[in-house]
Amino acid sequence: MTESRFPLAQLLQAARDGALVLTVNQRLERYLRRLFDDECRAAGEQAWAAPAIRSLGRWQKELCDQLGLAHACLTPAQALRLWEEIIEQDLTQCGAGLLRVGETAKLAGEAHALLCEYGVSFNAVEGGEDHQVFLRWQGAFEAALERGGWQDPARLPERLAAALAWGEAICPKRVWLAGFDDLRPAVLRLTAALAAGGAAVGSWRGAPGAPSRAGQVTGLDPEDEVRRCARWARNLLAQSDATIGIIAVDLAAYQKTLQRIFREELAPSSLLPGAAQEKAFNLSLGTPLAATGMVVAALELLSLGRQVALDRISYLLRSPFVWGYLAESSARALFDRELRQLRQTAWPLPQLVKRARSGFKKGLGRCDIFARMLENVHSALEDRSRRRPGAWAESFARLLDDCHWPGDRRLDSRDYQLFVAWKEVLAGLAAYDEVCSPMGRAEALTLLKRAAGETLFQPQGSEERLQILGTLEAAGLQFDHVWILGLHEQALPAPARPNPFLPLDLQRRHGMPHADAARELDFAGRVLDRLLTAAPQVVVSWPARQDGQPCRISPLVRHLPEWNPELADSQAPARIVRRESGPLEAWVDDLGAPLPAGVRVSGGTAILKDQALCPFRAYARHRLAADGLAVGSLGLDGLDRGVLVHDALEHFWRQTGDWHQLQALSESARRSRLATCVNRALQRLEKDRQLHLPAALRAIEARRLTELLAEWLLVEGARAPFVVEELERWHQESLAQLTIQTRIDRIDRLADGSRLIIDYKTGRPALGDLLGRRPVEPQLPLYGVGRQQEELAAVAFGRVRRGDCGFVGLACRDEILPRVAAVTDGGLPVPAGGSAWQSLLEFWREALLDLARAFAAGRAEVDPISARQACDRCDLQALCRIGGTADFEAAEETP
Repeated sequence: MTESRFPLAQLLQAARDGALVLTVNQRLERYLRRLFDDECRAAGEQAWAAPAIRSLGRWQKELCDQLGLAHACLTPAQALRLWEEIIEQDLTQCGAGLLRVGETAKLAGEAHALLCEYGVSFNAVEGGEDHQVFLRWQGAFEAALERGGWQDPARLPERLAAALAWGEAICPKRVWLAGFDDLRPAVLRLTAALAAGGAAVGSWRGAPGAPSRAGQVTGLDPEDEVRRCARWARNLLAQSDATIGIIAVDLAAYQKTLQRIFREELAPSSLLPGAAQEKAFNLSLGTPLAATGMVVAALELLSLGRQVALDRISYLLRSPFVWGYLAESSARALFDRELRQLRQTAWPLPQLVKRARSGFKKGLGRCDIFARMLENVHSALEDRSRRRPGAWAESFARLLDDCHWPGDRRLDSRDYQLFVAWKEVLAGLAAYDEVCSPMGRAEALTLLKRAAGETLFQPQGSEERLQILGTLEAAGLQFDHVWILGLHEQALPAPARPNPFLPLDLQRRHGMPHADAARELDFAGRVLDRLLTAAPQVVVSWPARQDGQPCRISPLVRHLPEWNPELADSQAPARIVRRESGPLEAWVDDLGAPLPAGVRVSGGTAILKDQALCPFRAYARHRLAADGLAVGSLGLDGLDRGVLVHDALEHFWRQTGDWHQLQALSESARRSRLATCVNRALQRLEKDRQLHLPAALRAIEARRLTELLAEWLLVEGARAPFVVEELERWHQESLAQLTIQTRIDRIDRLADGSRLIIDYKTGRPALGDLLGRRPVEPQLPLYGVGRQQEELAAVAFGRVRRGDCGFVGLACRDEILPRVAAVTDGGLPVPAGGSAWQSLLEFWREALLDLARAFAAGRAEVDPISARQACDRCDLQALCRIGGTADFEAAEETP
């Protein structure tokens, strides 16, 4: 069979004369049929016979139907599932484990197909351990085919060739292969059989000649490269009715960048919220069905189990494809927020149903429709039978119908096409019944997810003048202009990727695909030769950097001259705003509305703490009520453990009362009392958090907390005698316009009648946090200035931390607390006849008044006290946008 290059019109004439044209893919089949129809219409014909133009795959399927082989031939999906079952059974028998059975089965199936296609085999002696395992799997696969009476899809071309040779099927008189860069052995056997049956067979690879103009363009990176290409295409579309082909060497890697930038440059109006997606271009690589919003919602619904992850339930609450979204969107947003406040990562499904029905405090976030949907899911989960995939598909379809998926929104054309595509995938599960034994719900759902992930969705529409394709999809197509993207040395020629289940020497000896660099270079040369003749004008481009690494141009196109194509002005909205906006006037707006007289603001000492850390943070949180959503944690988080320490110590000191009773307790009595107090603290936490801790986790936490508090009580026992006077009592303090409600952890009365204020901390409080004009730990200063100052002897943090328990604070004299020294003047203005302690209390009063006055005045400048203290864990950076300032970046670099 000879390879021919002649104008496309001659190939269409051959089809008109009755020749069978077999194309390399369906896209070329559609393209040739459309050109054939256009020629007939241009010739004034009213009706014409459909040409015999078929993709090779479609022709083989039609031939199977004629020969009655379709019912016995496994589909590729069925064959893959059979490989998976064989591998899983083999691993179970051998006692081995494999993390990715699906990927392994795919590679094994490809290795088997290569052996069948090239008509070769190897024995165990020729290969290593992996090859021997593959041979065992291959034997089991072929035995399963024989038991089931199935036709091996890998051997189907061989069977069809035999049927043609034996005269079981009629051979056409003339056959043309169109668009094939690589004539594989399976294709050659078919063509040989056609020739033996009397057909004249030829291969067409495109029109002859070289492009009239070709050149290379360098992009800074893939983003810049694609942006130049889009502007070049826009310029051409505005000038003429030319057809344009954008061909990406690695379309999968460029897909998201192409979609985003081409929408910005060719259809910027489609970026507006609620706007329909304008079809300004056609992208050949569709989106996996499992990645589209409607299908994601369906899969998330079906994936709900008896325990539901917070992220999953949050997604369903926000999805417009879930029943009741229009009616309950506000209530669901509140439900999502309140649910997150409980900080659990997962919830029992019945508890979620109950909570959705009742809502939170005063019915906040009540979602009746959502609750009914969850009840339907809960009922479906009661079915624990084992069925074949087809029966599970019916069950899944009923559940989605009961849940009114895809919601109550009106479906547009694209959504309806998605709905139809999903129904086809769901119905396709029944095809697995022949090769699958009965399975559980989870296994059937895994099959469905894989099928949805492997099904590419491409909305139907007319062929656009601008086509975005991969190198293989572009086979045989002709354009007026072509731009080839991503031609760097790592993309073309591609690196060798031999199959790991076949001996490398075998693959190289028979020239199998991807076997070595020489074969990849040869294949790349033939592909590039075709692409460079696909249009009179061809531009090739490559990125100078990709993923932070420098790139070099492919050696196959290095000889092309550099070119500077004409580009249209960018239509990307952000670029237009920057380009066409007038001069901007800088305006620092750091003063919000003052706090109206008589208005109370909730937040307690957090108001002063946030004002000290950053005035904007205080204004945003306590005046604008801006706050990030709570994040769930596995088990107990730091906040929970801090609450447990406070509660357990409160219970302990209510029973113990003073230092003397503490000393009177024996070691065993002290631990027994601590265990009781810890248990009460855990019970309270579970009730407040609506949390049920597993018994093992509860026991671990109780033991940890008991040991920690026992260590803390050793520190308490080393103090001078004291009496616990107050525990967790609320106090009210007034500062400027603010009335602050605050709860003091503990107040002790000392032997001389003076008082000590203690605030428990499970972190590492620093003494410097109490000093400075903006004290970032204002609790103790506030407690100090709010008490009768003549009675106050010290304020201290009780650092309750394993291996590092102790006091951090300030006192009026030494020896009040272990390792807490008396205050010296240290630069404080000490009045005549006064003391450093009194000066410190007055300093605190002025500092807190300054913070209160600034908050009441509406001071809201973005002025963090330090990036580490104020910004590291702040959830307001998207609002204040400090991340882009030079001062912040400099602070981040400071160790």
